[in-house]
Amino acid sequence: MPESLVDLMMTRPPTPEQPLLGVMILLVEDSRLSCEAMRLICQRSGARIRRAESLASAERHLRSYRPRVAIVDLGLPDGSGLTLISQLARSEPRIEAIIAVSGDDTRAAAAMEAGADIFL
Repeated sequence: MPESLVDLMMTRPPTPEQPLLGVMILLVEDSRLSCEAMRLICQRSGARIRRAESLASAERHLRSYRPRVAIVDLGLPDGSGLTLISQLARSEPRIEAIIAVSGDDTRAAAAMEAGADIFL
């Protein structure tokens, strides 16, 4: 029998309604509106969300939690999300999916070079 809610969530398989059930996602985004929209989509899909508004906050989260997915805004108040993407891409074990987000399509190549798997 699972000892905690987290253990229970990890033992339940994903479903068509919740394909991301139990997946931890680190969302690094300084825009509250964008963050809230992504948070709702991810949570409805069953994911667990950790939110960081800056590079410094993301690094604090990464000391305590190991997400399977990272969604990283490229324009953060304390630096470029490219720095974090590069660190995540080199980390061992590597995060399963690194998603770069920017309203500027010209940054796609730089995001992919830094180690992003997807650019939105």
